[in-house]
Order: sequence, then C-alpha cells, then structure tokens
Amino acid sequence: MTERTGGGTMQQKESAARQALRKKRARKRAIRLAGAATLAAALGALAVCVILPGMDGGQGADEPKAQEQTATAAFGTIEKTVFGAGEVQPASQPGVYAQTDGKIAEYLVEVGDSVKAGDVVARLENDELDAEIAQLEYDLQTAQQAVRATQTHTQYVYKQLYDDEGYPRFDTETGEPLLGQYSNEITIRAPADGLIKAVYIEKGDDALAVYREYGAVMLLSTDGKMKVELSGLSGSLLELGQTVAIRGKGIETTGKVVSLTRRGTEATVEVASDEYDMDIPVTVYTQAGETVGEGTLEINKPMAVSAYGGTIKGLLVKVGDRCERYDALARIEWDEIPLYLDNASVLRDYDKALVSLEAACRKRDALAVTAPCDGIVATIDASKGDSVTDGTKLMSVVEADAGLTLTLAVDELDILSVQPGQRVALSVDALSDAALTGVVQKVAPLGDTSSGVTTYDVTVTVSGEDERVKGGMNVSGEIIVNAEDDAILIPTDALQKDDAGYWVTLESGETRRVTLGVMTDETTQILDGIGVGETVVY
Repeated sequence: MTERTGGGTMQQKESAARQALRKKRARKRAIRLAGAATLAAALGALAVCVILPGMDGGQGADEPKAQEQTATAAFGTIEKTVFGAGEVQPASQPGVYAQTDGKIAEYLVEVGDSVKAGDVVARLENDELDAEIAQLEYDLQTAQQAVRATQTHTQYVYKQLYDDEGYPRFDTETGEPLLGQYSNEITIRAPADGLIKAVYIEKGDDALAVYREYGAVMLLSTDGKMKVELSGLSGSLLELGQTVAIRGKGIETTGKVVSLTRRGTEATVEVASDEYDMDIPVTVYTQAGETVGEGTLEINKPMAVSAYGGTIKGLLVKVGDRCERYDALARIEWDEIPLYLDNASVLRDYDKALVSLEAACRKRDALAVTAPCDGIVATIDASKGDSVTDGTKLMSVVEADAGLTLTLAVDELDILSVQPGQRVALSVDALSDAALTGVVQKVAPLGDTSSGVTTYDVTVTVSGEDERVKGGMNVSGEIIVNAEDDAILIPTDALQKDDAGYWVTLESGETRRVTLGVMTDETTQILDGIGVGETVVY
C-alpha cells in the first residue's frame, strides 16, 4: 500500500478521482443512464422469492431453480444524479504579489497566521531604488531654485510694465504700453499622455466659466480605455478576469472583469477597444450569451485638463486625438499679462522632477508588501533573499468567510446532463458525517483524457459550513440533473430490452411494452404501459 502524505500529490488526487469514475462506469448496466436514485417508500415491499413451475430450464431435480421477485408500481419521487469527484478549495484565495522590483528582505508572517487587510506581511529591499531617489531629490531641489529665480525675475519685469496702482506703463517715445511687446497668450497643455475623450470648450468661451461648470475644459483617458460599472448583479455569472461581451448601438466588443465585490453584486468591466465615446448605453453578456447587466461607457482612467481664466482663442485638438504630456491642446488670451511670462519651461522642468520623485517614492512604499484581505496565510511562494520583479507572487491568503468551492471531474457519458444552477449533494471522504450541498456554477467546454477516461471539470460553489472541512480534502458529488415527484416507479431490474425497446412481465404472465422517463441504477419512472398497483415480475 502506498502511503498518502500531505494530502497527496496532484497526480495522486487526479488518479483517485479517475478511479472513482471508472468504478462508477463499471457498475452501470447497458440499459441504464448514469447516476444514483432514491426509491420512495411508496413502492412497497418487494415480494418474497417465488419459484414458478416449469421454469427449471432442464436442470436436475437437486439443482436450485431460478428465483423471481415481484414489485408493485407505485407513486414516488425519483432523482437522477451524476457522479463527480474532486477536492474542495477556498472560494477566494488571492495571491500577494510584489508591486516593484527588489529582493525579499524578510517575511513577517508564516503559513497559518491570521492577517488583516493592509497588514505588512513582507518587506523588499532595492539598493538601486534608494540611489535613484537620492538623485531625484537633488534634481527637485535644483528645479525649485530655478523656479524661485524665475519668479523673482517675473516680479521684476511686472514692475517695469505696471505702476504701483496696476496701470500699464507707456513707452515715453511712442506712447504705446510697454506690455505690448509681450504676448498675453498662454497655452493649455496636456497634463499626461492620453486620448482626448471630451472637449467642453469652444472658441470664444470663458475658460474659467466652463471649468466651473464641468470641472474641466477637457477630459483625457490616460490609458485610452473605457469601462462599464455594473451593480445589482446576481453574483453567480461573473468572476475576476472573466472575458465578457459588450453590445450597444454601434458597439460590438469585448471586455474583462477587473474588479468584483466578494458577493458578486458589483463589478467593473474594462473595455478592450478605445474607439468608443463616453455615456453610450451598453449591455454586458457572458460569452455564453447570458445577460449580466447594463451600464454606460466611462473613461477607465480619466484626467481633467484645467484652466483658470482667459478667453479661448483656439482649439488644437479634437475628441479621439492622442496627446503626450505637455502637448499644446488650446490657446487662451488674457486681458492682462500673466505673471508666468515665458517661464513655462522652468515650471515644466520642476513638474517633471516632482512627478519622477513621486513615482520613485511610490515604488519605495511598495517595498512594504501588504495583505489584500482579512484571512489566513495559505502559502509562501518565494524565499527570503530571492530577487523578484513587479508581479512576482510571494504568498497567498485564504480570505476570511469566503466559503468553499470545488471542481468535480465528471465522466463524458454524463456531462451533457450537467447545467449551471443544478443542486449538488456532497460527501467528504475524510468526514462521513459532514453534510454539505452546492450549486453548479460552470461546466468546462474542453475535457481531459487520461488512461482511456475523459472527464470534464464542473465548478461547484459550496453551501453550508463545517469548520472541519479543509482545503484539499477529497469530495464526491452527486449532481441532481433531473427530479420528478408523483412518478410511477418500478425497479430498474424489472426492465427488459430488445430491438423494439423496453418491456416488462406482469404477475399474470402478460408482457407489456413501456415508455420510460427518468432512469437510475435502482429505479425507473414509467410514463406509459403500466399503472399504479400493477405488479411486475423479474
């Protein structure tokens, strides 16, 4: 006997599931469909064995004669089920990933420890990042000094152009205002790389009035993508990362579920295409064509373009144009000279230095790895001292109160009967008294063949709680694919079959053709041929 340790390897567990399916398949008779059934008490007791005269088949006097049983057709309940085997797992076990490059300096938790969302569970170190931040801090200080110098120069120039009461000074020779030699036009520039998704201004508009009304003069999509927010969902159709279909007037595209509440009632779908505008009503469907919900297209990562005064002199972009950070978007004419004058390049350099430092500091903050949710540490997937990159999995956490799920391996002979929404009766190999039920969530479109047996994965959400049930335990499931109440039932063993179909032998010796309904290993529903109270012999 091979000793089973640590819950067994994946190969061992797969083998156990397939062995169970082979045993189940071997028990089936040629006339029966897959599954198990419940024979209601209404069937009554089977008759005692009867020996019919003249049916010894030429056997000797001392040889035992064939024995027959009888059963009376009666009303009852029959359930046709499909067998599957697999292992139970936590419904939610999110991974904990490195958010920047570095080396694992330490773990602050071990497998089995309880954590709260936001707790620091590991720390990384990055010597190169520390040096980069020091350089960027120096660059920012230099840029700040340049801004202060430019502002001083601006104030000096302003005093040359305006008197103490704010009135323009005039050229003593020409009599023209001195500020005429300076431009009173400034440029609205893009605050980031992006795609122009909305333009609220037109030539001649008061820029400040438009900004106060819309909160922006333009809107950028910094990643060029759109999204759809969904709410009031059933919680049974979507999962994180799932691809969905998006349709609306003039819209036929796909998207991906990028956020989903634990109960599945609210979701965010990121649209794959960037060609659509805002506020277009759309409907979201599963790939199987089931309606998920409705919403409107929104900018996935919006950024507002601001303006604080002046009159719009001209637009340089339109909706759908792409722009890079600091690209000219529009021109504004001011009634008086702005204090900035021509120091835009200095301010731009300062802005770049600040943005670079903030980005580097976010990377430094990301060296402290935090738990994504309340739960228990399930795995540690990297070792102290390992070099990791952004996105490397460090550990996983079983989310608290997330429930359980499992994947049942179902035989190809049975899979066509399995549909989402069907109830499942579950039994845990290690806990004979554990009473769990479940609901089929999805059926895999492709099967897996091994050792001559093809199985399909059926995902089941587990209902009920039992603290003794642990992730990785082997589970058997009976999927209820059909159920009939008040059905006329007889034992399946009473059926006989020929090329024309099924027939039974009545107690009177008459043979009669029958039409079958739900059939299980033990019991069969009779739709036509015999009635309640008639007795069959087999």
